[in-house]
Amino acid sequence: MTADAYIYFGIFLLCLVRVVTFFVQAPIWGSHHAPNQVLIGIATLVTIIIYPSIPMPGSFPMDIISLSLAILTQALVGLVIGFVSFLVMATAQFAGEMIDIQTGLSTAASFDPASKGAVNLIRRFKFYLAMITYLLLDGHHTLLRALQKSFVVIPVTGLHFPGVLVTDIIHMVGEIFYAGLQIAAPALTALFITQVALGMLARVAPQMNVFMLSFPLNIAVGLILVTVSLPIVYIALQNLFIKNDAQVMNAIQMMGTGR
Repeated sequence: MTADAYIYFGIFLLCLVRVVTFFVQAPIWGSHHAPNQVLIGIATLVTIIIYPSIPMPGSFPMDIISLSLAILTQALVGLVIGFVSFLVMATAQFAGEMIDIQTGLSTAASFDPASKGAVNLIRRFKFYLAMITYLLLDGHHTLLRALQKSFVVIPVTGLHFPGVLVTDIIHMVGEIFYAGLQIAAPALTALFITQVALGMLARVAPQMNVFMLSFPLNIAVGLILVTVSLPIVYIALQNLFIKNDAQVMNAIQMMGTGR
């Protein structure tokens, strides 16, 4: 293999590693509903499409150790981009999980192929609602454009990982709980009021079996509030996805320039 062929193949390999690791966590593109062979095939196709627009690096590692380190750095870039882009989906799932716990539906978990485990009803509903919102906003194409731009900003043979990026990621993870609580607030507030009312009823009429009454009542109130609050949740998810696009681009910029 000539030196030029080695460099061209090496650049393609590094590009493929970044795209494949990006697909591990990215919303829509990293969906586990499709077999792994299909996801790898799509990642390879995306790499082939992006490859002609990748800037040639000034230097390329010619020994196996340097090439292995370059592969690890590209895997880190793909994982960071995919992880940051998935945060809104995690927020929606957290909101659904809180509602499931309060309504008592946490015991009615069923297998979900997307997470390859048992998932509660409202959590799954919130996840698919976020996925539909993401598709309506054309977020999957915006994310691909961000991935393509990352090859311009972050060379395939270089990477900056400043401490401020770690701080930003920790801050974004913390926002999952705050935003998830906002999304679940209408249902949680109604369920709290219901629990207070049932507690007062138990004191007024102790002969009533309030404990058994609370199960169907909590489920009914929770489902009604989840349905009524759908427009509010859609607007909240829309704002979170728009904010997340800026967060993804900011993470790419910091990994490219170091600041």
